[in-house]
Amino acid sequence: MRARSPGGGAAAPTRGPTDLAELGEGREGRGAAAPRYQSAVTQPAAALAKAPELLAAKHRVLSGGRLPAASVRFAGPAEIDGFLGELDLAIRPFEDSLRKAGARHGDRAAQLKAIIKKASIQTSKTRFDDPRDMAEFDARLERVARTGEPVVLAMPEGGGKVPVPLKTGRFGRGPDFAEFLGLKMRAALARVLREFHPGGAHVVVVPDTCLHTRDMGFSADETRSHIEQLWRDLPRLGIRDEVIVADTLAYRPADWERVIERSVAEVVASIAEDEAVREAASAQSKSLMFIKECGLSDEDEAVLFYAAVAGHPDGIPAGLAAQAKAFQAATDEATPLYMAINHHGIRGLGLIERVVDGLGFSSASYLRASVHAKPGCPRPALSVFHSLAPVALLPMHALGVRVIDEAPRWGLSFDVVGRMRGWQAVCEATTGRFLFYETTQEGVEMGGAAAERAAA
Repeated sequence: MRARSPGGGAAAPTRGPTDLAELGEGREGRGAAAPRYQSAVTQPAAALAKAPELLAAKHRVLSGGRLPAASVRFAGPAEIDGFLGELDLAIRPFEDSLRKAGARHGDRAAQLKAIIKKASIQTSKTRFDDPRDMAEFDARLERVARTGEPVVLAMPEGGGKVPVPLKTGRFGRGPDFAEFLGLKMRAALARVLREFHPGGAHVVVVPDTCLHTRDMGFSADETRSHIEQLWRDLPRLGIRDEVIVADTLAYRPADWERVIERSVAEVVASIAEDEAVREAASAQSKSLMFIKECGLSDEDEAVLFYAAVAGHPDGIPAGLAAQAKAFQAATDEATPLYMAINHHGIRGLGLIERVVDGLGFSSASYLRASVHAKPGCPRPALSVFHSLAPVALLPMHALGVRVIDEAPRWGLSFDVVGRMRGWQAVCEATTGRFLFYETTQEGVEMGGAAAERAAA
């Protein structure tokens, strides 16, 4: 079965229940008295709160200084091609490890599962080896192996950068090498699966920032241009249909807004009535404070604002401290909407299934992946681990980093980290587009030493 273009064809007809009682049962566990909303919390989303560079920047600004401006150099097309080649070299050991994992098994379904597990992180949290949690995943994989259908791993993720200035800065609004690394990692997974499965394999990325314009403040225009730029980038990355970036809004059902509006009240009621849901919502809100648009354009104000949000209000001007407190309250208020979109919208209305069907595959046999650790749902790695590539940090929360060494390494970090450490920003000569921060191995210091040096 051949996939259509990301936005090709008419959106699939609305499927699934529209009664909220049924939606509450959804795919999170049928028959439950109340929906058990799984919070989509990833700790690195709030990692800015623990970055020593944030406190160093706070002390600098309070002492009358400013957040350092990044120096910039421009790279031409040939140099950029060389950088893309480095990405291929960086992920080669990862790709080889997937082949070895598959080769340890004789049964095709077991081979495919071993490859996916090897490509995934947080496998204990996703309970990858628990037959009960993986029952549906295993059944679908067995079917794919038996029928020869393509392996389709579909996952909601990205489609924009979080509007947090200390994370993605003024440079990082478009796709950069952080996303390129993640795309190439997923392409490597699809390539190895194809070597073991004649039916083929695809990773379908379903961008979800476009669904969170009201609650998180993502710009509709920016997310659209971001996805369109990704479509233009894929051929240059050497990716054909190994990775498909879907046009999510083309598959959103007509009753989406109506269902979301009706669902928010149910989420609010569940938070009030169910302690487990209340705890999940609280954890979710703490994560969302480092995702949601804060409305600040001045970088030095943003430093003090996020220091207060992170729990370090001492010395912060009263007005900014009050603004940070109000922002926390606003994030709490927006959290039920965020949860309704994820639970009643994406899951309850079968958005991923609509995308899979619309691309020409089968929603009955696709494999769901995630960027949040949930039982029965693998979380593919989007970077190669080292000190500047924490594997759970998502490209939408960070900028690309090139560590110059004997063998250059690629990772992800926050804009404030690069600025405070004096890294150089590398931009495309023809467009001015930010690509990545660049540093040397000798210049990388983690933890307290970096904070002391940055504050000096």
